[in-house]
Amino acid sequence: KLALAADPSGALKYNTKQLNAKPGNITITFANKSTTPHDVVVETEDGKTLGESEDVTEGTVKLVLKDVKAGTYTFYCSLPGHRQAGMEGTLTVR
Repeated sequence: KLALAADPSGALKYNTKQLNAKPGNITITFANKSTTPHDVVVETEDGKTLGESEDVTEGTVKLVLKDVKAGTYTFYCSLPGHRQAGMEGTLTVR
């Protein structure tokens, strides 16, 4: 189980740029205390989406990824302009 949070002031960033997990099922608990909506999308190196949370504002959601293999993945916010502003990071599975 991994924890990820959006900046509580509403800035377009997560509280970390790096998450680490073991292969298998991975749960990311994503907290967003700001009034700016955010989500979390995890994709493979070739751009395939492994999972996507719902948008959340002033709350918490869980994103469950099934049977994740060892490798490097990207997580980001898919709302317009958020990823481009730097709201992304790396999930390393090993």
